[in-house]
Amino acid sequence: MYPLIAENDTLILREEYVKMSDGVRLYTRIAIPKGKEKCPIVLIRTPYEKERNGIPYDVSAFDKNDYIKNGYAVIVQHCRGTGDSEGEFHPYEERKDGLETLDFIRALPFYNGEIFLWGRSYLTTVHLCYLTAKPHDIKGAAFEIQTDRMFERNFRNGCCFNLCMVDWWLNRLRRRFPEQNRDEIRKLPYKDIMKRVIGKDLPEYSNHILHNKEDDFWRSDPRYSVIDSIDFPVLFTDGWYDYYTHGMFSMWSRLPEKTKKKSAFVVGPWGHDTKVKEGTEYPLANGNIPSDYAVRWFNSIREGKKYELAEYGKVNYYSVGADEWKIAEFPQKAKGTKKLYFAENGKLLEDSSAGSITYEYDPQKPNNAYKYLNIYKAEKINSIDGICSFVSEAFDNDESFFGNIGWHMTVSSDCEESAFFIRVFLEENGEAYNLTETITSINHLDKNYKPGEKLTIDLKTPPIGFTVKKGNKIRVDISSDGGIFVPNANVKGHFAEITETKIAHNTVFFDNSYIEISKA
Repeated sequence: MYPLIAENDTLILREEYVKMSDGVRLYTRIAIPKGKEKCPIVLIRTPYEKERNGIPYDVSAFDKNDYIKNGYAVIVQHCRGTGDSEGEFHPYEERKDGLETLDFIRALPFYNGEIFLWGRSYLTTVHLCYLTAKPHDIKGAAFEIQTDRMFERNFRNGCCFNLCMVDWWLNRLRRRFPEQNRDEIRKLPYKDIMKRVIGKDLPEYSNHILHNKEDDFWRSDPRYSVIDSIDFPVLFTDGWYDYYTHGMFSMWSRLPEKTKKKSAFVVGPWGHDTKVKEGTEYPLANGNIPSDYAVRWFNSIREGKKYELAEYGKVNYYSVGADEWKIAEFPQKAKGTKKLYFAENGKLLEDSSAGSITYEYDPQKPNNAYKYLNIYKAEKINSIDGICSFVSEAFDNDESFFGNIGWHMTVSSDCEESAFFIRVFLEENGEAYNLTETITSINHLDKNYKPGEKLTIDLKTPPIGFTVKKGNKIRVDISSDGGIFVPNANVKGHFAEITETKIAHNTVFFDNSYIEISKA
């Protein structure tokens, strides 16, 4: 058996450097419930643990582990090139190591033929990379805040999200490239980011920003069709304020019906996590789920019992504004919709009216008004240039909504290219709090756009569940700066190759421009 770190009355803690077929050894920590000859195994692979520098793990830190308490062994492996593992870390190239780690697990003396997968963000990615191989002994999974198709995270209607997470890439690559000039990140052209920051091009990153259309580059990813391969129960978990929400709803929609009927999807009022952040500006008293939700999911699979925390085949979601959990199908058959039309004097009305508003957008002066990854209090109306705000009348009754918000709007620009961004808010007691948003570029809608022409936007935001209580309102902001999205240069061409910017004057026409929200 593998080297012993420590043991107590609860568990035995061992470790091993598991050799891959190319000779690289991956650090692997093995926690086994005391007295179990055979037991189910939970596999977790991570690039985030630091090197221990020879310091042993304290076994007492594992005593309260929910998996151990429920009779599961837990295997935690440091991804190649991270933590205590050898080799070089190449983001998203996890398929081969994952499959070989499964072979290692099957040879363990306590392996009982049942492997369960847990992951959050990249820790979900590592599993999605190999599941098209259809491992026979994967009995269930709990996957959080990640999508199988990275294009759906990196781009939204022709606009790039946060330079495809360039800061994440650089942090993970620091072992390979310790010298990094981070001051060079936001300079043009973006295709040369790595040349400026680490001194050389890195195709594994630059391909992510250069392929801004869903092409063969994205389709060649082993995760692209992974949802079709999943036949075991999966608990998906995400937050309304996470940048993967759109992608996770896409995965849920594509999950085979047979698998969906034994799976569940939980969406809470969170960011890139599964709990309410401390100090959140909006009260979310009932916004959390039990911390042991994953092991209870695995137990329900093993014991053939109903999972009590979510309904199978449905989206179990927190309704912002109601402070309560609801259940819906997705895609859903809406119980009706509500249209709110943009109008003069910053109003959202229930009937269309004429008029327009024009604002200036300078990509060199982003407004930085749109915070992300949590629910936040909005800036006051008219306090920031380049943002046009519209507010509805107070609602006469409580109304609940769920699903994608439709965005239908006529616009124009004096540039050949620009962007339009929308964010929807819930307004209570004079304060507005973000719900959802989306963005588009003009050239995504019309490659041959000519300055001054009118253009119709007909898009949808990522899904959201919320309730507007009697007396409260909906606010919508329109701008051209998407906050976390790369500022549109107002210049025609590939966003990563552009070397200059222009100032745009963009116009929103009110006639028949509206948002459409689906009633829950």
